[in-house]
Amino acid sequence: MGGKAFGRILGGVVAGAWGGSLLGVLEAAMIVATSPSLSEFGLFPFAVCAYGVMGAGLGAAASVLLWAAGWKPERQKLWLAVHAAAGMLPIGFVVGRYHLAQRVFAEQFPALWSAAGLAWTTGLVIASALLAVLGAALVSLVAGRESSWAAPRLLLLWLVGCATAALGARWFTPVVPEPQRRATAEGAKPNVVLVIVDTLRADALGFASGKATTPRIDALAREAVYFRNAYAQSSWTRPSVATILTGLHPVEHGAIQKFDPLPEGVVTIAEFLRDAGYWTAGFVTNINVAPIFNFQQGFGEYHYLAPSFYFGASDSATRLSAYKLLRLVRERFFRRHLYFYHYYQDAKVMREHVARWLAAKPPEPFFLLLHYMDPHDPYFEIPYNGKGIARVLDPNPPATQAAEMRRLYDADVTYFDEQFGELLSEFRRRGLLDRTLLVVTADHGEEFHEHGGWWHGTTLYEEQLLVPLMIRRPGGVGAGTERTDWAQTLDLAPTILAQAGLPATPSLRGRDLFSDQPPPEFLYAQETLEGNRLESLHWQHWKLVVANPDNPRGLPAVALFDLMVDPEERNNLAASNAEVVRAMQLRLDQARSLFSSRARR
Repeated sequence: MGGKAFGRILGGVVAGAWGGSLLGVLEAAMIVATSPSLSEFGLFPFAVCAYGVMGAGLGAAASVLLWAAGWKPERQKLWLAVHAAAGMLPIGFVVGRYHLAQRVFAEQFPALWSAAGLAWTTGLVIASALLAVLGAALVSLVAGRESSWAAPRLLLLWLVGCATAALGARWFTPVVPEPQRRATAEGAKPNVVLVIVDTLRADALGFASGKATTPRIDALAREAVYFRNAYAQSSWTRPSVATILTGLHPVEHGAIQKFDPLPEGVVTIAEFLRDAGYWTAGFVTNINVAPIFNFQQGFGEYHYLAPSFYFGASDSATRLSAYKLLRLVRERFFRRHLYFYHYYQDAKVMREHVARWLAAKPPEPFFLLLHYMDPHDPYFEIPYNGKGIARVLDPNPPATQAAEMRRLYDADVTYFDEQFGELLSEFRRRGLLDRTLLVVTADHGEEFHEHGGWWHGTTLYEEQLLVPLMIRRPGGVGAGTERTDWAQTLDLAPTILAQAGLPATPSLRGRDLFSDQPPPEFLYAQETLEGNRLESLHWQHWKLVVANPDNPRGLPAVALFDLMVDPEERNNLAASNAEVVRAMQLRLDQARSLFSSRARR
């Protein structure tokens, strides 16, 4: 390869990097503009560098192809402009399609051969081409006058841009001062500890399954009131935890889809308790409830125990489509071992952080939120040895793997039980437990091929909605009581506030579980994830589940189950019980209409 050819290819690489970086900055700016709770800006340097490298690769490929095809324009700036466009156009199309699918189409972009798919795809191509033309013009302008130094000048400026983005992100990230811990509540108020265990099935606990998986939680249940029929209102974390914290249905609080934050307009139990004089603190390790999604509102201190993200990414950078692609490639093709710290911080790390917090003697009364992740996939071998099963590596395992996956899951639940048991001992040792309202529940369950699938978030079957719920009241009041009436995670906010002595709040939709209020007439749940739009209604012994007809999970549009005789939901009775379906559909429509009318806009 001659010197001129090498120079042109180098120029194509640099111009492609510019095109990719410009596109990355645009995506980062869009994410910032639509994320009012963003507290750091590490996505900008990540976008500049990651998209720059991608664009450079596209520029190199275009250079080789064009040079081999004999296109060798005399004007260096024309060559650079074309390669900047080559870096922007395909990346722009992919990024645009990703965000449209996520934000507009609930993760289900219209099929290419449909009228809507053709229209949106054509529009994306045109928009990407226009961006590429604008990017090419900008690169040509920055390259300056026609000379052999145009490409080196662009390279130098690109490196300066990377450094500026990194320094700017650091400069504009606010330094959060250490909170001044204080509580102002008057009179004897109980502390409140709310423990949410991600992905914990109701039958994962030892006393519920007959297996010796959770001896410490089993012992706690004997000191608490246990609710045998407690249901979540959604089957994935963000809408479900938002419901727990707000006492609102998902359609009301609005944190439903992957890009939805918890809106500022809703009021959390942390805010109610803070205003009543409680010190409020949270320790979480799931990015779905991290400050980037505004779940810290109402907390005097909110500790997000972040995983060790790949490629040095920050929380905000994980929202870039480039990060998601790079992470997928890294885990699918370059993974040697699985370790928890790439996904979350485990129960041992959580225990250590909370123990230090307790040792600092926080002011009382306090409200403490703990959100654990250990039962969530990946399912790790315990003790950790780098082995495990992860959804990102194998989204659709064979049915023959169900027993092994459940074995690993149960081992992770046992590990959580051990670490949480040690933390409970710390509460006892400090004399805190008997003056604390302790609530232990889950945000949703998990599927192990009971209905032909895995994981969670794509169905509303019992294994994903039925969750453990136990409430240990101060002094152990009601210890050992088991209740079989319907309870909802929706009920936790009004229950906690009532037990803390706060007046009833009409905006909360659930009930105080220790009041004389009767159980609800029906239970309503909803889900919008990965192209699946689902609703369910429990009424008497019937359960209705409706799904969008084209749902990717392949669920029937209407399913009816008699839970009294078919608790595992094996037999769809919709076809033979048309009257029941009509009656329940009417109730479902009424529930949807009622809750939607109260939705936060």
